Amino acid sequence: MWCYHLKKSRPGLAMHGSRKQERDLPMSSNDIATRVTNPGKGHAICHNPRDRLKQFLIIGVQKAGTTTLFNLLDSIPGFCGSSVKEIGFFTKDVFYQKGESWYLEHFQKCGRGAIKFEASPAYLYYPSAPKRIYSFNRDMKFIVVLREPAARCHSAWNMFRRFNESTADQIFTQFIQHANPPEREAISKLLFAKHYPSFKQAVADDIDRYVSKSSDIEPSFVRRGLYWGQIANYLHYFKLGNFLFLEQGELNHPVTALQKVSDFLNVKIDLNSINSLPPSNIGDYLSCDAQTEGTILMLREFYKPHNEKLFSQIGVHYNWNEAGAER
Repeated sequence: MWCYHLKKSRPGLAMHGSRKQERDLPMSSNDIATRVTNPGKGHAICHNPRDRLKQFLIIGVQKAGTTTLFNLLDSIPGFCGSSVKEIGFFTKDVFYQKGESWYLEHFQKCGRGAIKFEASPAYLYYPSAPKRIYSFNRDMKFIVVLREPAARCHSAWNMFRRFNESTADQIFTQFIQHANPPEREAISKLLFAKHYPSFKQAVADDIDRYVSKSSDIEPSFVRRGLYWGQIANYLHYFKLGNFLFLEQGELNHPVTALQKVSDFLNVKIDLNSINSLPPSNIGDYLSCDAQTEGTILMLREFYKPHNEKLFSQIGVHYNWNEAGAER
């Protein structure tokens, strides 16, 4: 057991990121996730290493239903979602530099023995995340919600189109303020653009970045759908058995989806008490014109070989490459 002190108590404390920390005497394992307050020494968050085994992450993908799954699991007794759904600790440098104590603060509400989790879709896409997560907990488990990538791409483009119409303050607070410096400029250029790019242009630009092997991570409309490569980054650190893959459509049948979660985490969930939750973050879509339809068809062809690599990699086959798949 160790305690992270969040306020300076006396000289000589070691630095950990942007916070002070010190070691306390060993404490009972019954004191997991306890907040200790002492007027003379400040306060601390105490954490038992074994408690990390009672944790998993929803790591993707963007626009596939991660908010719906987060809300569903957070409503189940014994599960405890983070105070903020998308913490971004393992991808945003400004947060990661704050240290693990800052991260654990987002689970203060969780009771002893609760299964803790958060849902940050960027964790799957950003290449820095797997190593950082492994350093935090090499036994971490992951749930990945996948979606047919061409439809996902159009949904993401549409989401950012709506964000482009937001106020400057809203854009800065939600997307720019804590972004890593390399991505900050690209996101700013996209969201502050006077003329937001058409879907066709946004797709063409990102395919160019893919073909040229650009180091620019954002914008990432197309490349976020290249799932097999992102999962391969994780398999350098974690076994495939640490992952549960769900397809977005499975969330329409929550009992079946939660049975898979129950089996994966080896925990009992009272499936008789589960109620369907309404989908979250439904987009306000423009009607698809011929150009958009043509771009989606082109994308489906582009993604086909990448989808096959994914199916072989995870041992699951979806109907994405077949006629009648989600458009």
